[in-house]
Amino acid sequence: MHLRGIILSVCSPALLVFLGTGVGRSQITPLSFEVADVKINSSGAAQARVNLSNGRFLASNVPLRPLIAEAWTITPDGVVGPSWLDDVRVDIAAKASSPQTTDADLRLMVRSLLQDRMKLVAHTENREQRVLALTIWKDKPKLTPSDAPRTAEEGDCSVGGGTIGVRVVCRHMTMARLAHELPEVAGRYIDQRVVDQTDLQGAWDFTVEWAPLAETDAGGGLTLFAALQAQLGLELKAKKLPVPVLVIDSMERTPTSN
Repeated sequence: MHLRGIILSVCSPALLVFLGTGVGRSQITPLSFEVADVKINSSGAAQARVNLSNGRFLASNVPLRPLIAEAWTITPDGVVGPSWLDDVRVDIAAKASSPQTTDADLRLMVRSLLQDRMKLVAHTENREQRVLALTIWKDKPKLTPSDAPRTAEEGDCSVGGGTIGVRVVCRHMTMARLAHELPEVAGRYIDQRVVDQTDLQGAWDFTVEWAPLAETDAGGGLTLFAALQAQLGLELKAKKLPVPVLVIDSMERTPTSN
């Protein structure tokens, strides 16, 4: 998931398939937290944090738009709604009944929580947006085939320091999920949605390194875009495509009491 400026302690799963039903309407036994606290954060601090682990969802000083994006596993530009979604920040401390609850189920519980405490009602539709299309460069992908992930958490990317700057190691990664992960790991290089158009099936293992944007701006270092081409045989192309977005029909600015 791509939460610009928000620290995430886990990688997000691939973009979930959008269902043709509205959000905030009746569902069959929706998943919910055993205990949950939701409150407005008026600290004025800049940093925000989200953590999913051991059956818990913790959010600190998170604006509503990226919080909703995290719950629906989309990028913030895929959430269409009032401008105050970027201004209202919340803290959430929630616990599922089992510490083995998957991250995917935790996100479903966050959806139920927002629908209950903040009266969120929304629907999905396709809208044309400017995106970056992930494609094969010169018909020569440089990827190692891997076993398909058994769970959403098994296929992920780890980010660390490399010999030339940022080093990202991915295991059991599908191209659809890589497209979703790129805005999160790319820093200031990418501020829009990435769409998979590689037509590559299955899962892959790979490592890619690039220099931070500040270094490339100064005239040195390998950019993310050049690194994808040279090291993975992949390319990002700017396009305008119809993509699914989550449209907020109504939502309260203040959560109800816990």
